[in-house]
Amino acid sequence: MKRTTGTTGTTPSLTIGIDVGGTKVLAGVVDRENRVLGRGKLKSPFEDGPGKLAEVLVGAADAALEEAGASRDDVAAIGVGVPGPVDARRGVLLTAVNLGVEDFDVAGALAPAFPGVACAVQNDVRVAALAEARLGAAVGRDLVVAIWVGTGIGGGVVWHGKVWMGSNLNAGEIGHTQVDWRRAAPGRPDGELEGIGAKVGMTRWLKRKVEEGEHTALADAVTKKGGRLKGKEIVKAFEEGDPLTVRAVERSARVVGISIANLYNVFAPDAFVLGGGVAVDLGAAYLDRVRATAREFVFFRGIGEIQILPAALGDDAGLLGAALLAREAGSGAV
Repeated sequence: MKRTTGTTGTTPSLTIGIDVGGTKVLAGVVDRENRVLGRGKLKSPFEDGPGKLAEVLVGAADAALEEAGASRDDVAAIGVGVPGPVDARRGVLLTAVNLGVEDFDVAGALAPAFPGVACAVQNDVRVAALAEARLGAAVGRDLVVAIWVGTGIGGGVVWHGKVWMGSNLNAGEIGHTQVDWRRAAPGRPDGELEGIGAKVGMTRWLKRKVEEGEHTALADAVTKKGGRLKGKEIVKAFEEGDPLTVRAVERSARVVGISIANLYNVFAPDAFVLGGGVAVDLGAAYLDRVRATAREFVFFRGIGEIQILPAALGDDAGLLGAALLAREAGSGAV
């Protein structure tokens, strides 16, 4: 049963949006005008299991409420974007290896702290795509495809202001499309867009080149056991003209551009939005390369020009999209 009044005796009007990422959980208190009134950020629990994840979700939400000067009783709905496939009907994260959970009941995890509050759950990139389509880079476009190039590659489709979930409820997984049929193998990343264009793919490629005898400033980062290539390291080596890093970035931008062209040739969406750590950190240099490649491979541009836009909402995209989703799910608008 949903609560109808908050601490002030009025109907609760605030929404909490939570963006669960690979390194941090960012929560925001959002009002009806989509203004973020307060934020709370905690470190993501790496492989710590469902109990710890539930604790962090509630902790980030409470931190955001404290900054906003609000209480749990002021919350009408909660939306959560999570890194993995979801069953949005049940509010369940089906699997997330990095978080150490399977069939994690997100709504159930929040219920003890927020009893009776409606909760909506969706993939993290899908909610970011929703925010960019409704509030950010692609406002006013009917069909928007978002591609987030980071550690992995995620995607989302927004059609007339709604997340397009498809028959499997998880449409938009562009990172798992096959782009190299010679290396494609079921269950392996070798021929996937993510396996080539994401940071994980760039790392594997750089490591292989180093093992073959080529040199790069990133050699230690990609070959050291337990090492993790950081975005700022890629940017520094790229800006300093490290030849192998430049090739890795150009390889990533080219395969992302080709994938965008493929989608455009089939659906011709009104706009693509490009975000994620790799794309954002490298900025215009990466975006320009993606655009140039996509235009090379688009079949027909005689009537409409392909639009590839940089994400505009920064770190708030996920929490804003989650809040939008939750508010409209609670009202029956989705």
